[in-house]
Formats: sequence, structure tokens, C-alpha cells
Amino acid sequence: MVVKFSDKKYLYSLNFLKGMRQIRKVSVIGAGVIGAGWSTLLALKGYENYFYTEKKETLDKGLVKIKGYLNVLYDNKLVDKEPDYYMKFIHPTISFDEAIKDTDLVLEAVIEDYDVKKKLFRELDERLDKDVILGSSTSGLLMTEIQKAMPKYPERGVIIHPWNPPHLLPLVEIVPGEKTSKEVLDASKDFMENKLERVVVVLKKEVPGFIGNRLAFALFREAVYLVDEGIATVEDIDKVMTAAIGLRWAFMGPFLTYHLGGGEGGLEYFFSRGFGYGANEWMHTLAKYDKFPYTGVIKSVQQMKEYEFLKGKTFQELSKWRDEKLISLIKLLRGKV
Repeated sequence: MVVKFSDKKYLYSLNFLKGMRQIRKVSVIGAGVIGAGWSTLLALKGYENYFYTEKKETLDKGLVKIKGYLNVLYDNKLVDKEPDYYMKFIHPTISFDEAIKDTDLVLEAVIEDYDVKKKLFRELDERLDKDVILGSSTSGLLMTEIQKAMPKYPERGVIIHPWNPPHLLPLVEIVPGEKTSKEVLDASKDFMENKLERVVVVLKKEVPGFIGNRLAFALFREAVYLVDEGIATVEDIDKVMTAAIGLRWAFMGPFLTYHLGGGEGGLEYFFSRGFGYGANEWMHTLAKYDKFPYTGVIKSVQQMKEYEFLKGKTFQELSKWRDEKLISLIKLLRGKV
């Protein structure tokens, strides 16, 4: 489903926001990997943020994640101050009232469930001033649907989708709902781009999964299909990605990649006479299903248990390894190594 925005609704909603407040305090709702990443990033940029979840055990686990993220950054010399300095900007709490009091921006990072998100946004909409931006970190749900639970000021609801881990991967996708105001869209983009120094893409049309996850899942769907058909193992597919496709995609997108693949004739030659033209002979064999097949899921999960690299490593150790690899790559792309 693709939702086209009505210019009238988009630019002139009934509760049109005349101006946006300066963002000083941010409320991060949810203490999982995305919430912990948001809180880390905000602290790194000097923003006071309240890190909230309702269960103390979950909150404590989230704080462990944050401290781990900061330690990796410090050990790899991406920050010049010790982790404790940045932790002072983070205020963990299991009190919802404390988390949202006097806030200027909410970044929701709870589970991917419309009912849960709608309940939260309904309460936020009821309790917070109309110029407080309510941002959802959802990876693919629609703000237009969430706005149905916001009777007072639906125009301040917007998708602000980071990529995991948010404190390292710079991309943020901003997706307005049908009733999102231009002021909220512009203010969200400005904060993410100029204050948090993210690479921002604003979608022109609302679509489930946005841009990044639609592209990623098209590839992942084919990967599960190849496993299901017994064509390759999960380890071999990961080797193909990391030894070829992923290396190029670290600094070139698919259009530039295949533009160069067309040689001197560029993308036009690629489609008219090159590899793209030849692929028309076999693209019909790609996976067509719209849900992961049960057999493919079972095979993939089972093979992960035999994945040699994972054996004996904890989630925390794997996360640290991932972050250190990302940091090395970021430094390389920035010309710092």
C-alpha cells in the first residue's frame, strides 16, 4: 500500500503548528537496542535525555548496552571523554511522568505493534503541549495509522527511523503521515541533520518499510529462498555479501554500482545491452512470496546454530565486534586511517 499525501492536509492541517520549540530535552521511550542507541547518540551530542521503560530490569539491561556502546567508542578514540562524562546526560527512569515532563521531543522505540504504539501516542498526545514533536522509531509501520490515535494534535506525529546501531549508522529516514505538518517535518529534519549530524532522507510518499528496509528485505527474502531451496547455506550467503556486494555497497548504492557496471555507456548501456538486459532472462526465477516460508525459516534458524563464527560468543561480544568493525569502516570512509 502506498499512501499519497493530500497537499491540503499536509501543509494546512486544522491544528497547524505556528512554530516549533527549541529542542533541549528529549524523552526516549523504550530501552531496547534502538532506544539505547538513541540515548547514546543524544548524550554524545550533549543533549539531556530521559531514558524510560516501565520495568527496572529492562532499564538496567538498556543501561548496560549504553555503557558498552560508550566504552567501544572511547576505546576506539571516536570520543575524547570517558564514558562517565556522557552518562551524565542520560537520566534513566521507570517513571513515565518524569520521562515526559517538560520534554521538547519524544523518540518512541517500543515494540513493532500498532496497538502498543497507538496506546502510547494517544497518551502522549493527550498530555503534551501541541508543539512537542512525537517521533516514532518504527522500522516499517505507518504514521497515518498511528495518527488515528491522536485526536488532539496528529500533525506533530512523524516517523524518525534510525538504523541500528543509531549512534554509529548515520542514516535517519523521516516519513510524514497524512496529517503531519510541514513545520514538524522541517524541525525533525533540522534536528537530525544539523544537531545530531545524521544523514537524513525524507520520503515523498508514505510506504510500509520505508526505503532501507524494503531494499534490505528484498535481498533477505531471496537469501531465505536460497537456503530453503538448498542452493546455499546461511554462511555461504553471508560470505557472498561480505566479500563482494557489501564491500561495494559501503560507498556506492545500487544505481551508481550498476552505472559503473555498464562501462563507458553507464546505466543506459547496462539496461539496454549489458548485464541488466541479460538479467531479464532469469529475474523471473527470484523469490515471489510475500511471507517467509515456514521451511525456509526453520532451515535458516537451524543453520545459525551451526554458524562457526557465532560459536562461544555472547550477544554482547558480537555487538562489540560489530561496532568495532563499523567504526573501522567509518574511519576508512572518512579518510582517517
